[in-house]
Amino acid sequence: MVEDTKLDPAATAAEPETGASTPAAESSPPSTPESSTTPETAAEAAQSAETPEATETAAIRNDQAEGLRSIFGPNEARFICLGFAVDADAAATIAVGTAHALRAQNQRVLLIDEVPLQERRSIHGLAYPVRYDISQALENDIGLEQAIHHVEDNLWFATGLRMARSYQNRKLRTPSLMERIAKSKFEFDVVLLATIHPIEGVLRAYAHDRLQLVICAPDEPSQVRALEQIRTLSVSTDGAKVPVLIVGGANEEEGNEAFAKLEAASQSLLDQPLESMGWIAATTIPNSTKRTPAPAGLILPATLYAKLAGTALQLTP
Repeated sequence: MVEDTKLDPAATAAEPETGASTPAAESSPPSTPESSTTPETAAEAAQSAETPEATETAAIRNDQAEGLRSIFGPNEARFICLGFAVDADAAATIAVGTAHALRAQNQRVLLIDEVPLQERRSIHGLAYPVRYDISQALENDIGLEQAIHHVEDNLWFATGLRMARSYQNRKLRTPSLMERIAKSKFEFDVVLLATIHPIEGVLRAYAHDRLQLVICAPDEPSQVRALEQIRTLSVSTDGAKVPVLIVGGANEEEGNEAFAKLEAASQSLLDQPLESMGWIAATTIPNSTKRTPAPAGLILPATLYAKLAGTALQLTP
């Protein structure tokens, strides 16, 4: 009997900090009060510009997408783990925005949302309604097509909120998600995982070969979370640099200083080198209380998503 995963608020609050939780059967789209610009409205505004320049740009993007497919093969999707060291609301919003920016570039994208619902403060659901978790497919309880939903042109969606719990209970089965996708009817260019608590065993269940990017802010709490993620990711790097993107801060100089500080800590504590993927502007909302040094959140500009999508496509093994 296949389990129908519906949201139980009491059960969700009791989930472990590893990030596993049960998804909502009918989740409402996320709201982002910090910013008046949402990923969807930004994408619609871009698509509404029916100018010759826009047509030419679309043709270039299509050529770029076909070029990437010729390099990686028509059925060779790239698995990219986006490790967010920012607040859960910002992580979920950036993930959806990046997926929309990639699909606007004619990339066929599967977005897997692993950001725990109980850690979100203003976004009280998933971007798209789901009935099953991707972990149920990896436990061989359901077919892959029941866990992956086609939600927009060039965009598919799934949730991995139960993946950590399934891994802890040793329920995940081989083959990996990417191996299952290669043998399925699905054809993706990019499989994008959004997580704030990466676990090596869970990542292996998704893909053996993967690209990864840590996204953090200049503030100290974010830097600490980023270092924890880098420690997890370093298990499989074999000494290769972990790419890091800094988001937010007063200016690019502050972003560069934050990366230098994180790089020094990673090298001295973990002997893990980092690679700077640059800085993207975003406005930090200061916390109104002194109970925590963590900022209240980020105001995300619409240009952030396209820049991050471009950064993701630049990642190499």
